[in-house]
Amino acid sequence: MIEIKNLTVLNKEQKLISNLNATFKEGEFWAILGKNGTGKTTLLHTLAGLLDYRIGQITVNGIELRSLSSIQRAREIAILSQLMETGLNCTVEQNIAYGRYAWNKLKNNKRSDEKLINAAINNMELEELRQKSIQEISGGELRKVEIATILAQNSQIMILDEPLNHLDISFRYKLMHLLKQLSDKKLIIIVTHDIQYVKAYCSHVMLLNKNGETSIGLTSDIMNINNINKMLDTNLPKNILL
Repeated sequence: MIEIKNLTVLNKEQKLISNLNATFKEGEFWAILGKNGTGKTTLLHTLAGLLDYRIGQITVNGIELRSLSSIQRAREIAILSQLMETGLNCTVEQNIAYGRYAWNKLKNNKRSDEKLINAAINNMELEELRQKSIQEISGGELRKVEIATILAQNSQIMILDEPLNHLDISFRYKLMHLLKQLSDKKLIIIVTHDIQYVKAYCSHVMLLNKNGETSIGLTSDIMNINNINKMLDTNLPKNILL
C-alpha cells in the first residue's frame, strides 16, 4: 500500500501537483492520466523513490519511502520507465533475470527465480527470443523484455510508465488483461494516454489537470465527460463515446 499525504510535486522549481492526498492499495489497478506537462511521469518516479520530494509524505506499507534502501525499495516496488535502453549486450533471458537482483541474497531462492523468469518469458511471448541478444531485437520486442523483467521482479507494487508504447494492438489487450489479473493480489499503477483501456480494465483513476488539481477515485465515478474535458482542457460534446 502507498499512502500520500499533502504531497507537492515539483519539476525543478515548477509546481506540478499541489497538496495531493491519496491511498493506493493492493487489489487495485490504478491509471494516472493527464496532458503532457501535468506531472504524470514525475509523480510516478516520485512514488517509486527515483525522485525526492520536499513537501509532504509518502509511506509504503507504513514505512516512510525515504527510509528504504535501494534493495528494500526494489523488493517493494518494481518500476518500468517510459524510455527504452538496450543496456548491456546480454540475452533476453539474462536481462529478465536481472529482475531478481533484489532477491539474490536470499537463500534457497534459485528454484523460485527460475519459475518467475520462465513465467515472465511465457507471458510476454518471448520463448523464441530467449537466447537472442537484446541489441538485436525490435523496439516492440525490447518493450516486452522490459515488462518481463518487471514481472520477474515480482514486487507487490508495480509502477509502469506508458507500458503500452511500442506494442501492437492485440498485445496491448493481452497486457492489460494480465495486469488486471495481477492486480487481484498486487497494487498496479500505470501512466497512459489510452482512455479506452483505462475504462475497460482499471479499477481506479487519477486525472491530473494543468492547474495542479486532481480528480481521484473509482474509474466508474471519475471517467465522465466533465472530468475528461477538464483534464484535456477542451470541450468535447456530452454524447461523444469515450
